[in-house]
Amino acid sequence: MKKFYFFIFLFSVSSIFISCSDEEVIIPENTPPPDQTIENVTISDYVNRVYVSVLGREADSNEKSSGFNNLRQNNLSMASRMQFLDQVFSEDEYLSHLYDFARIELLNNIDTSEITNFINIFSYLLADTSMAQFHYLFAYEIERLDSLQRVPFDLENNIIDIAFLQRRCLNTYFYDQINMGAENFVVSAFQHFANRYPTTNELSESKKMLEGTPSILFLKSGQSKNDFLDIFFTSQEYYEGLAVNLYQRFLFRNPTSIEMGNAQQEFSNTQDYKQMQKNILATNEYIGIE
Repeated sequence: MKKFYFFIFLFSVSSIFISCSDEEVIIPENTPPPDQTIENVTISDYVNRVYVSVLGREADSNEKSSGFNNLRQNNLSMASRMQFLDQVFSEDEYLSHLYDFARIELLNNIDTSEITNFINIFSYLLADTSMAQFHYLFAYEIERLDSLQRVPFDLENNIIDIAFLQRRCLNTYFYDQINMGAENFVVSAFQHFANRYPTTNELSESKKMLEGTPSILFLKSGQSKNDFLDIFFTSQEYYEGLAVNLYQRFLFRNPTSIEMGNAQQEFSNTQDYKQMQKNILATNEYIGIE
């Protein structure tokens, strides 16, 4: 009889251990190890490429270490990616790099000294009484060059956004010299920002608008260069072009129709160019993981 009760005791004890082995054991304050399926070199490369893409330079040793540790510790979660990107985009260099990129793309890398030099030239001509009949033109060019020269300050103080930065680059003496004539100006604007050649009607109406004749572009009326710029830089075509340019720049491909629609809609609602960039830089595709 004693043997019988002994076997029952053993069975009960073994059953307890078996049932416990199927349950998850939680150890307080235990941090799960990093997901080693994502190699350290992938995260390090991601950190450095973001700095190059956003600031135009490689990360220094402290930035590499800080970015890597945060991403590694959080297993490259989406929250940690966005936290890392917020840090990079908050650097003062972001705005200067944004302006530098626009100058290179649109103005053949014109620099501050050249802008100042042409302001001085037009100011000299403005003071020449023998050129009085052209004074209004000289004053007009000075005003546009001053506006271009103020871009860094206005970006830093949130006076202008990406659209006004690009608009100021177009509305300047240098862009006019690079793309001489109304037709070249219109074609260049469409190719840079809509990633296509204007239709016959768009080209015709835009040229008339630039030359001061009442016309219609994207269902909006205007009759001056300023009207053309107002219409163009608030159009859905421009918003879509921003998305295409960023996908080509960061992922070396065009966005899908869904990606295009989402990016265009978000920017149309928020005008947040930084977020449009972050959304791409946070993707697995940019990082280089499945």
